[in-house]
Amino acid sequence: MTTLTAVEQQQDVTSLIELYLLRCQVEGKSPNTITAYRETLTLFERIAGEEGFPEGVRAITPVHIYAYLGRIGSNGVSLETRHRRHREVRFLFSWLKRMGYIEESPFAQIKNIRLPQKIVQPYTAEEIGRLLACCNTRFYWGARNRAMILILLDTGVRRTELVDLDLADLDLEGQRLRVLHGKGNKQRVVRFGTKAREAVEDYLERFRGREPGALFLSRYGTRMSSHSVLIFLRRLGRRAGVDKVKVHRFRHTFATWAIENEARELDVQHLLGHSTPAMVRRYSATYDAEKAARAHERFSPADRMGERLG
Repeated sequence: MTTLTAVEQQQDVTSLIELYLLRCQVEGKSPNTITAYRETLTLFERIAGEEGFPEGVRAITPVHIYAYLGRIGSNGVSLETRHRRHREVRFLFSWLKRMGYIEESPFAQIKNIRLPQKIVQPYTAEEIGRLLACCNTRFYWGARNRAMILILLDTGVRRTELVDLDLADLDLEGQRLRVLHGKGNKQRVVRFGTKAREAVEDYLERFRGREPGALFLSRYGTRMSSHSVLIFLRRLGRRAGVDKVKVHRFRHTFATWAIENEARELDVQHLLGHSTPAMVRRYSATYDAEKAARAHERFSPADRMGERLG
């Protein structure tokens, strides 16, 4: 690669990506967000080099962007990943325009891939019962896993929020958890019920103890990783005969059951840590669909055809 002049370096994709990530850090974006951005932008930079994109950002056109999107779409990744890869590089070019590095974003007229509106099925009470039944609380892992499942069900916290919890974030008497590392670096306080409190107390008293540090510990006595939670839920699901055991499904179940029990949309929104009610309405789509199905029992056109004939 040829040596760039000072003026050219101001337009160099690699240098501007690093400046953009520094901007994200300075403006207080969470470490998880910055890690995700860096992964995507590093991929964009690699594809740009392989496809022969110009080094200066002003010379990047929609043709280059379509080449990038075509490459990420040919790797068999999910629609959600393709949507995120598009969005995160678009954020970079929107910032470049705001800062005056480019006159127009090459993404301006390029639409992101449309994601299907999936209805995630919440757990049934029977499935939750089977998962809990597989937690043998005579042993450390069973007591810890039971406490984790009930906290997930009763608070709707995200996977990264769960593993970031410290003992100091736990208020057993008030039945509260402080979520200090929420999405978008937002903090909140969530409540958990009596059953979850009893499970956490049992895990602490008989096994973990009250030493400062991570609330949920791995087999090595260290903080559990987000990936280890994913693995343990998958294994637990296999033992219990429950499909698709994931943290996000607990989150969805929390929202759906809360709405079924007439929780206010604003309460669910706040407890889940969303800035707008849009996502809560997506969670409630399952409940709305079930309500419509139950109503159909009353007005089924085929079943009531005889009344019309009569």
